[in-house]
Amino acid sequence: MKLILSFFLGLIPLLQFFVKGWLFFGISSLTLILSYFLLRRNNSKIFLIEASSLLISQIFMFFLGFSNIPIFLYIIVAAVLIFIASKEEKMLDDLKKFIKESGYSSNNWNYELCFFGMGQINDMDHLYNLTPSAFGYGEKGIAFNTKLGNGSEYKRFIKYKDMDNFGLFRIQKKQEPYYPKIRDMVVWPKNMSTMHKSTIDTYGLYICVEDETLTFYESANIMLKISNYMEKYRS
Repeated sequence: MKLILSFFLGLIPLLQFFVKGWLFFGISSLTLILSYFLLRRNNSKIFLIEASSLLISQIFMFFLGFSNIPIFLYIIVAAVLIFIASKEEKMLDDLKKFIKESGYSSNNWNYELCFFGMGQINDMDHLYNLTPSAFGYGEKGIAFNTKLGNGSEYKRFIKYKDMDNFGLFRIQKKQEPYYPKIRDMVVWPKNMSTMHKSTIDTYGLYICVEDETLTFYESANIMLKISNYMEKYRS
């Protein structure tokens, strides 16, 4: 069903038969944003179909004379972003396949995209060294996959009973006072949400297995949700 839906969502450029200019830009942007939240966490093919039909239908409209170069470039950017989203979904597809190969049904699991690293993280600057990862957690344990520096894939399944310990860790970092600049009126500061704070707090999830520590990082609410779930099914 969602494969069919993704195809029709990719036909958004055909709206230029009826609306043009800023009105088309507004309607299509809102629709594409909503489509991302509607279609994600399903299958990477869904985003590939949407991106492909988006490009094909836009080329069709351009050669018929119902579109222009700025809209063409806008649709290309949108399609590229959807292709990137499909690569993230591909990580989840591979993880679900790995869970099935481990003897479990992937349908009863919860999934998140996060960042992974080996060892305990004690410095916020070290978070930039973590690699993108797909993380799954179910009633029997957790599973994850990531790409190592040499390009090889690292996959692992860990049962709760094999974990020595796990939980959330907290990292704090002091920052200098921020003084507004004239360029802030044109370029949005990257730290807009935290510039008013003297100390930045963030949280991650650590899992200890024998003599190694695995670290996962995402927004605090996601890490807390995973930790609470693991605590529930480990006991």
